[in-house]
Amino acid sequence: MKPKIWNAIIFAVLALAVGSYWLVFEENKLAPELFNIPFIFWSGFLISVLVVALTFLASVFFPHDDPKKQ
Repeated sequence: MKPKIWNAIIFAVLALAVGSYWLVFEENKLAPELFNIPFIFWSGFLISVLVVALTFLASVFFPHDDPKKQ
């Protein structure tokens, strides 16, 4: 089960990276605003939080065992 979750997390991080640079972070894109914060700032913050959360999940579901623990 762990390799499937691991592969899904890897795919999600890669999709976020590619999607954010091709689709989200366009030059001079200020709308839509969220609480008077321009789009580029709040979307960048949201993507950063998602990548950190996925990194945490990846550390939990890492598929390989540590030989030192045996």
